[in-house]
Amino acid sequence: MQLLIALILLILVPLSGSCSSAPDTLVLELERAVWLGSRGAMNLSGLALGDDGYLYFSDDNGPAPVGWQRQNPVLLRIRLEKVLDSSNENPRLEILDAGGEGNPFERMAEQGGKAHKFDLEGVAVAGEGKLWAVDERDRLLIEYNTASGEMRQVASYSELASWHEQLAGGRINNGFEGIALLGRRLFLANEMFPGLIARFTLDSAGGVKPDTIFTIEGNHDITGLECSDGALYALGRSASMVYRLDPETGAVNAVASFALEGDDPRYRYRQRMDHYRNSEGLAVGEGRIFIVMDGNFQPCLEDENQRLPLLLIYKRPAGF
Repeated sequence: MQLLIALILLILVPLSGSCSSAPDTLVLELERAVWLGSRGAMNLSGLALGDDGYLYFSDDNGPAPVGWQRQNPVLLRIRLEKVLDSSNENPRLEILDAGGEGNPFERMAEQGGKAHKFDLEGVAVAGEGKLWAVDERDRLLIEYNTASGEMRQVASYSELASWHEQLAGGRINNGFEGIALLGRRLFLANEMFPGLIARFTLDSAGGVKPDTIFTIEGNHDITGLECSDGALYALGRSASMVYRLDPETGAVNAVASFALEGDDPRYRYRQRMDHYRNSEGLAVGEGRIFIVMDGNFQPCLEDENQRLPLLLIYKRPAGF
């Protein structure tokens, strides 16, 4: 009898420290799909929503050696109401020009730590009038002043990647893709091989100090980050998922899918490998979730003549 009671208790009462079940997956409801007039920027990879009513974008096809000359804009923005206006079919982005004397990209490259093209894969609002963008190939953190157009390097590979074996050993084109800020915490998403989120602390002197890393079980590539309402959000590209994480522990406490659009040829671009999808930038706020698709100069699967970047706008589920 005692053995029978023990077996019943074992079934009914979870063992201490056992893992809780994964959260149910929500399905995001599409509000609008918007083809963007991107002023020649065809590789929109980063996305952020500012308190000033703008959506900010970064383009990963930046200046390359030798000369570091720009072929297209790398930082852009648009008023939120323009992308929400259903009568505006191809809302036009505004270019954020680099200011100061000479070529700021060449100047930053001369400071050291730059061997490859500028590959701005993620962007975040870093306080009033400032954007931070993360460079994937050389693992740089760059600041842009929206008033003056000045650009400067905030941190480099030595601060951002050398401290952790998995980050230090990453491939050139599989580095930092997403960036988010929450108070004095900085989060950077390493795209894949391995896919993880690195957390840093910003000190009072402006330094970036490594803290810890998070991983998302079952997710292979993380291409966007956002912080909103005290939570950290991550974009899973090939899974077509948005994850809500606890920024302190990295625990995933909610998951939402946009696979209906991620797999739909109307919203996909041609890829070299079919298992990859196109979502690369994430913003959360104003009761919505925004996801930008990066076509890499390729045409839409359903329309060979359509190569513009695509912004998907979803209703944000209650509590997500």
